[in-house]
Amino acid sequence: MLIVGTWGALLLYIISWISGLFPSPFDESSGSKVQAWTELTGMRLGWIIHTIALLGLLWTKSVWPTTFVSDILSVAAWASMVGIQAFPERLPSLVNTSIVRLFAILLLGLSLIIFQNQVSTSEIVSAQTWLYQLLLGTHIIILLAGYVMLGVACVASIIFLYQEHHLKTKLVTSMMIRFPALGTLDRLSWQGTLWGFLALSIGIMLGILINKDDQSLLANLRFGASISAWCVFAMLLLLRQLQALRSSWKAIWPIVGFILAMMSLIVEILRLNLQELA
Repeated sequence: MLIVGTWGALLLYIISWISGLFPSPFDESSGSKVQAWTELTGMRLGWIIHTIALLGLLWTKSVWPTTFVSDILSVAAWASMVGIQAFPERLPSLVNTSIVRLFAILLLGLSLIIFQNQVSTSEIVSAQTWLYQLLLGTHIIILLAGYVMLGVACVASIIFLYQEHHLKTKLVTSMMIRFPALGTLDRLSWQGTLWGFLALSIGIMLGILINKDDQSLLANLRFGASISAWCVFAMLLLLRQLQALRSSWKAIWPIVGFILAMMSLIVEILRLNLQELA
């Protein structure tokens, strides 16, 4: 339960971070209070759960030097979140808090992955229980939903690049009239990326949680493609928050991330087919 609680804390950190990104490029005053409440509550509740789980893991599961790296990474993530909450006004003048929070998310995620490799999966979720089947079904549904939303962002980005190219070269065609405006496409790509990133995060966490210790080449390739896609979208959201991307790169990054996500899906389908043949 302690490791599950840590996964829950990581999910709350991600939800809180995404909530802080929502109003940045397209500020809508009607939902700003809800977004601010979700951001603050998610961060504080995640930190409380993280604190309890971290103390429990350090007391009952830590065996140094075996778990030293995962413990230190988790402690560093915890300390980063303490800094954000302890200095809510001073810290933004030194460094953007979105960077610090993403740093904490990456630290905690890496800590959990390392810890997962040191603990048998059966100690967390047994494959013969209804809970495993429920988590497996949820994992599949959420990942597929995430792929759909990321696919929407990818298509919107492709149309955006097509429209922008023709506008710059002044090659106006009849097809361009049928497409939405650049602002609409940018908003669609942004929202698809946000919701798709959240679904991808949950799907990856559930996948790691129910993993059956498969260390085959295809399993590692699938995991690498999924994590690469997650990192691409995380950097895209961060750079858009910092307004550090040109319009064309805002459209290119979702396409690259979606290609990596599709690679992960294709590899997983291939791996399952090979298992059936075997």
